[in-house]
Amino acid sequence: MKIAVIDTFVNPDAPELAGANLQVRGTTCADLDSGEPRQIVSDDPAQAAHGTNVVSMLVGNGVAGDGGLGARGIAPEAEVWFYGVGDLDQAGSDQCKLQDPTVEEGGIDLAHDITWDGGEVLNNPEGLGDPLSLAARAAIRDGADVVSISTLGGDAAAWDQVMFESLIAEVPVFVGVLNPDAGFELYGGPYAHNGAFPVNAIEEDGTVLTDRKTGATSYGGNNEALAAPGNWLLGVGDDEGWGPQLISGTSYATPLAAGAAALGMQKYPDASPFQVTQAMLRSTGSGGVHEIEWVREDDLGAGYLNVMEMLKTDPSRFPDENPQWVTSLDDPRCEQDGKPGHIADNGQVMCGWSTGPFVEGYEKYRAAYVDGEPIAPFGELEATPYTTQPLDEKPAQVAESAAVSPLMVALAVVGVLVLLGGIAVAIVLVVVSRRRKRERERATTY
Repeated sequence: MKIAVIDTFVNPDAPELAGANLQVRGTTCADLDSGEPRQIVSDDPAQAAHGTNVVSMLVGNGVAGDGGLGARGIAPEAEVWFYGVGDLDQAGSDQCKLQDPTVEEGGIDLAHDITWDGGEVLNNPEGLGDPLSLAARAAIRDGADVVSISTLGGDAAAWDQVMFESLIAEVPVFVGVLNPDAGFELYGGPYAHNGAFPVNAIEEDGTVLTDRKTGATSYGGNNEALAAPGNWLLGVGDDEGWGPQLISGTSYATPLAAGAAALGMQKYPDASPFQVTQAMLRSTGSGGVHEIEWVREDDLGAGYLNVMEMLKTDPSRFPDENPQWVTSLDDPRCEQDGKPGHIADNGQVMCGWSTGPFVEGYEKYRAAYVDGEPIAPFGELEATPYTTQPLDEKPAQVAESAAVSPLMVALAVVGVLVLLGGIAVAIVLVVVSRRRKRERERATTY
């Protein structure tokens, strides 16, 4: 199984990663002046501890440098593809030129192909976007089975594009939610996006990860998928140095969930990836298979990850659809404050599950695809060999099983005001929105 990790830096020489099938696929950031790719491999713990700890949760060998107990991964036989963005404070549009790290000669350059404007599919010759979402797109295009993201930030419309491609390719995208903290910050994605699998962290007693000083807890939006262990895990180091360290955060719960999904795909190769995630969300808790019940109030989504129960459950019996993808305003998950989902007078989708993206946008975006082929650039006012219909026609109607009533309109949000928690380190990231309006956003590792 191939698990893509989107993060900042990694240290492949950490003893706990000896023997691991780890491939550093490249960076989505290049220096503006030289055009050289930014360095993402580092033995500096202040740079690379976070990303290396994330990878160790997947493929750590359990042996530290001194021969003692070390970080052990949940899927040690998996192949991990690492896509890095480097220093987040140097990944802004005024300091970083987007590049597609794994584009083949003559292939489609994802940094300059097409973009989603929150309502339309547009050409992107100038390379507008952000490095985190571009890395996720590259991972999906390259053939990853599952994606694990423990950094937050970027353009919300660009994360819509990632969700569309995740749905088309059937590649689940797991992302950490917010750690306990104090204060307000801006973020652009991707944990609140429809179709994503946001992961919360729990402590040993099953309670949500809590800051002992402030009492604040980790949390995300209303669309949290599930919770996984994220407190006092054995990692490979921290900002101060390498060696066995106890680490905590949603950053490390996320790869555990992504790795569990990979285990399910490996055991049940005839099931689709989304059927595996159906089994994951239907086997949470203390045992047994059940209907999925998302509980907003406890920030645990569909419940605690139960890997052993999931692996006992044949996923082929479940629907072949992303359980996190809300397709209708009639869905009870769209209810908020006692009101059902609806379209506001200003055209904004009011859905308590997520701000988007929604089905109408997905259908427009999918029109740029031929099944099984990657995105290609649009020509000037004409279709390309990669489009399935003329660009001036409306997208095909959604299948009855996924009908939208009333019509959903994708809400493009560059930054959303949210309450963050204190374990995280927030760094300013400059991005360019899809309408070329410069905004200040926050990029954060968790």
